[in-house]
Amino acid sequence: MINRRRLGVFLKIVISVALVWVLLSAFGGEDALKRLIDVHPGWLLVAIGLGVVQVIIGGLRWRAVMVAIDTPMASALVFRFTYIGAFFNQTLPSAAGGDAVRTYLAYKSGLKLGPAVNGMVLDRVATVLALVVLVAMMMPFAADGLVGGDWFARSVWVVLAVALGGTAVIMFLDRLPATLQRFRIVAGAGLLANDARRVFLRPFHSTTVMAWALLGHVNLSVLAFVLARGLSVDVTVMDCLLLFPPVLLAQTLPISVAGWGVREGAMVSLFALVGVSGESALAISILYGIVLALISLPGAAFWLASGTRTLQEAEAFSQR
Repeated sequence: MINRRRLGVFLKIVISVALVWVLLSAFGGEDALKRLIDVHPGWLLVAIGLGVVQVIIGGLRWRAVMVAIDTPMASALVFRFTYIGAFFNQTLPSAAGGDAVRTYLAYKSGLKLGPAVNGMVLDRVATVLALVVLVAMMMPFAADGLVGGDWFARSVWVVLAVALGGTAVIMFLDRLPATLQRFRIVAGAGLLANDARRVFLRPFHSTTVMAWALLGHVNLSVLAFVLARGLSVDVTVMDCLLLFPPVLLAQTLPISVAGWGVREGAMVSLFALVGVSGESALAISILYGIVLALISLPGAAFWLASGTRTLQEAEAFSQR
């Protein structure tokens, strides 16, 4: 009998390879790869440094969420698990993604199941919400420079409305009819709603969580700008702050490995709005993926030191 999780991983690999191959064929793969070889080493080192900073920011954001739901974690554990999660997100086509692995490790470290899962879910919610908010904030300053970008402007406001509405729905999941509360999934949704209100409706906690989330997206957008400079691609920081967050949002779709293929397609489509060629956008995206994979490698050492040498338990945990 076919293992569905393994089949899902296989399909993700196929989709990633197919998308990257099609894009390389369509937009001058040889030119894109030549650009990668000629990247300026100084800019590349700056990008790697920003990638390391991103892991730290991710840990601080997750810790802020856990503090908000009254389940603080030791800083050492937070950063260790965040690095392990980054490693699994970027380098391994596992059925247990980085979020599931770090949640599993938090649970093994002594956290109760509910707070461990809720903390991960709300960390993701804050990340997505901050992505859309950042783009909406940049629209008044950069939208006029877009070529044929009316569809993009309209999409931003639609997605922002959906993100805000979705967050509001999560905060009121415990208002479901009492007759449904006997079901485990509904009871769990009620606990998630309570924690969501702690994160997003308490001014201090909401400000702290969203500040770290926004800073993380700004950092990644600057990282993309630095890579563009290293590849001699003519873009501005403002361009990257407006267009790179939607690329990050697109790569979260769970249909590829570490966003490969989906990210490249989004880069080519969106950066064309500011006149970047498909070959240049493709080179930036590929180099971005390589940089994130490199900076995540220390997570492998943390994983091996964690005492959990196989993914079987983490994969089983992710299906709970």
